[in-house]
Amino acid sequence: MQDKLILSVLPGEIPLSELNLAGTHDSATAFVAFSRLARCQNQTIAGQLEMGIRFLDIRLYEDRKGLRLVHARADCYQSADSKKCLYFDEVFSACVSFLKENPRETLVVSVKLDRGSREIEFAERFYKDFIEPYPDLWYLENRVPTLDACRGKLVLFRRYVQSPELPLPCGLDFSVWENQNSRTETVPLPVVMAPGCTALVQDRYRLAPDKKWNSSAKPFLDICKPTESRICLHYLSTCGGKGVPEENAAVINEWFAAYPLKTDAPQGWIILDFPSQALCDKIMQSNLAVYPQREMT
Repeated sequence: MQDKLILSVLPGEIPLSELNLAGTHDSATAFVAFSRLARCQNQTIAGQLEMGIRFLDIRLYEDRKGLRLVHARADCYQSADSKKCLYFDEVFSACVSFLKENPRETLVVSVKLDRGSREIEFAERFYKDFIEPYPDLWYLENRVPTLDACRGKLVLFRRYVQSPELPLPCGLDFSVWENQNSRTETVPLPVVMAPGCTALVQDRYRLAPDKKWNSSAKPFLDICKPTESRICLHYLSTCGGKGVPEENAAVINEWFAAYPLKTDAPQGWIILDFPSQALCDKIMQSNLAVYPQREMT
């Protein structure tokens, strides 16, 4: 496990945007309804954290019991042999436990209302249930933190509209994320979170694997330049082509495995379906090449 704690050995003044982070798309779908089309992962949240994943893509639906993990119309389950729905309480507990055991690490938690339209009510419930009682567990500024500023914390990456009744700031504001569902467009799109705080997002999830990699993912990886105030997000996931995430990931992950990450500059946060341990290591350990003289012993 110790060799997976790359962030723990890096100097704290590095902006989080200037680190390469391994992430997962639809992170809670290891056990999910309609699994052929809705399953994007084969590891639990806890298992992903152990592998080195540091960006979680959490999709939720509000019901009477709580905030339920979903992938659009598909419900996420607690285990392979259970139809008990997975709730955010369990995901939250896994993340908190991980950070208590590894206080020099950090986790970016992307939160999105993926089913239903009561976004303001959802924002209020998420805040009151999971943020307000645990203020010391969250990094809530709407600006890119340094690693030291978010060690031991969950960085809220907010893909929902904030309720005007709640305190501001409340996380990195990705509520204006534009849906990249075109089957022809390939370029990444900008997100402006605040003055002087931006992101470029490549999430062309309708492209067939060959077009996704050759016309969208690889070109953006080649040219992207994260800065202390600009995040570069690379979603390698796609449901294009035959629409089967696992089949698409097998192709794209093989191409990414052969892709040489830069050794002299960061490339951003790389979000995958079905990542292997080798791919997680490739991304996270690349930080030691980018910052070779600054690594702590």
